[in-house]
Amino acid sequence: MVVETERLLIRKWNDEDAAAVADIYLKPEVMEFIPGGVWTLERTARIIARMRELDVEQGYGFYPVVVKSLGTIIGHCGLGQLERTPEIEVAFVLDSPYWGKGYASEAARAMLAHGFTKPNISHIVAVAFPENARSIGVMRSIGTTPIGLAHHFGRTVVKYEATAG
Repeated sequence: MVVETERLLIRKWNDEDAAAVADIYLKPEVMEFIPGGVWTLERTARIIARMRELDVEQGYGFYPVVVKSLGTIIGHCGLGQLERTPEIEVAFVLDSPYWGKGYASEAARAMLAHGFTKPNISHIVAVAFPENARSIGVMRSIGTTPIGLAHHFGRTVVKYEATAG
């Protein structure tokens, strides 16, 4: 277990998870704002394997988000290095049937708090494409502060930040 909230379990990936979540990452509406677009099952398996490696290497990463009452993985959330920068970002991808229920905010807020328990993390950012109103809403709701525009993933993004304390 990585983090538990009132409604969610955020746990480490296991060997069966790629097959369980592959359909989520194949949906164009879910992956609309993810650089590179939809993932095949093979790409999902590779990315999850890499997420598992990063967790071991760094002591944090991106993890499956499970709705406790359903026992179902609805996507992932976590912390990672922002596109070849030293900055740590909080990010999330959730399956579309679970949008608008507060799950992304609950997971991202929990991961921010978890990140600030790490001795080497005192600043966490979040980025979204300007047209991604849902993600910007989550970024606002978790207490991050807007710091302006930045350039990541080959595009202009809005950038928010949170600091420990």
